[in-house]
Amino acid sequence: MARELDPRLVFAKTAAGSAEVARRSHGLSGAARRILIVIDGQRRLSDLPPFARAGELEPIVDDLEARGLIALVGIADDPPEHERVQAQRRQRDALARLQRELAGTFQRELGAAGRVYDARLADCVSLDVVRPLLREAIDAVLSARGQPAAQRILAVVRPVFDQLTAPPGL
Repeated sequence: MARELDPRLVFAKTAAGSAEVARRSHGLSGAARRILIVIDGQRRLSDLPPFARAGELEPIVDDLEARGLIALVGIADDPPEHERVQAQRRQRDALARLQRELAGTFQRELGAAGRVYDARLADCVSLDVVRPLLREAIDAVLSARGQPAAQRILAVVRPVFDQLTAPPGL
């Protein structure tokens, strides 16, 4: 079982971690690889959830550390209040954008079965709730309608999450 990690912890890639990014020799999962790539010695653990599913981050960090691919380099101060408020605003705006841009999409792709996904999306109150829903809904579209249909939805979703993970002001 993964230990509960302080969200202020900062990890950096070790030499082995940098080599793993270049060579892919440890057989990491896609999620572990994403986390390894974004660990930079500056980001707090609390900055990393957009790169992993709910509940994945701590076990991945534990595994990367146990493999010697990352090392703890410090503990950051809590971000100033204005940064927390700005981050919350960005997440709220991103959720509203997804809800607006995807409204009716799943019903168009899946027929009556898609109404459930559309309703669940409209009811989402946070990005932590919307992420697994979108994975499930896009998988359903992929299964029923194929890769082109799933890619159309991903073309809407990816820019929203990419914007969230970009440094503020970009």
